[in-house]
Amino acid sequence: MGGSLLFLAVRRLRQFKLRERYALLFMLIALPFIGLAFWQDGVAWMAGHLQMQYNTLALICVSVFLFLAVFELLTIVSQQDRKITTLAQMVGILMERQKLDERVVRDDPENRADARSPE
Repeated sequence: MGGSLLFLAVRRLRQFKLRERYALLFMLIALPFIGLAFWQDGVAWMAGHLQMQYNTLALICVSVFLFLAVFELLTIVSQQDRKITTLAQMVGILMERQKLDERVVRDDPENRADARSPE
């Protein structure tokens, strides 16, 4: 699983379909899985040193891992939401400015003559 995440991140990065920040995030997500693939008794070793049951430690590790992944993804979504809100506000301001400019041109007879005859 870790190797496939790493391969997918590198492949998408090379095709410019994934930004560097997200590729690094996927690579960091893949590291624990790669580590466990090479050292399969790592969780059992850690459970022995912490004097915990294997199942309890595995559940804690998976829960922390998922919490951190969701937290990072929600951070990215929040940043994008702020950017979209700012962009929508800017578009609204520009549209109002354009309407105001069109009204000024329409209501001012001097501007109408200038608008009709190109110089």
